[in-house]
Amino acid sequence: MTAELGWLAPVWTLFQQQPLAQGIGLAAMLVGVSAFLQRDDKRFRLRLCLYQAAIAFHFALMGASTAALSAGLSCGRTIASGRTRSPWVMLFFLVLVWVLGIPRITETVQWLPIIGTTIGTWGLFRAHGIALRLCMLVGGLCWTSHNILIGSIGGSLIETTFLFVNCHTMYRMWRHPLTSTP
Repeated sequence: MTAELGWLAPVWTLFQQQPLAQGIGLAAMLVGVSAFLQRDDKRFRLRLCLYQAAIAFHFALMGASTAALSAGLSCGRTIASGRTRSPWVMLFFLVLVWVLGIPRITETVQWLPIIGTTIGTWGLFRAHGIALRLCMLVGGLCWTSHNILIGSIGGSLIETTFLFVNCHTMYRMWRHPLTSTP
């Protein structure tokens, strides 16, 4: 059957090695896509948090503890950033991810979720408009690289999708800027 799949054979092999983890990753991908389809900020943040919780579980099952921690903390950060832009709350989440994440790092690839989460946290609390999107883009590049390197099918697909959607949105924002800032 593997030969019949052609270029999808490596993906099928990864799925066969960890079917529960990869299945949860693919389900998380669907939740993440549904988040970006939301126009209401509250619904967006709720679904984004659900995505982050599901992808944290996926990473935990894959043995990627640093990524699981970063994604889990991102869920709390997403909710908090919708309620306050306080630099103290931002600093709390940054210190939390650094104190809990950095000591767990045993391989270079594990730095990518920490860096991506740090940049995304700063952006969610301190930036807006295209600057916020650029922060999310750089953070997303870190996460995409991490997910590809550890063999996360759902994680790689969703982050790649987020990168394309984010770039498209930044282009639209540049072409048709809003007259007022949030």
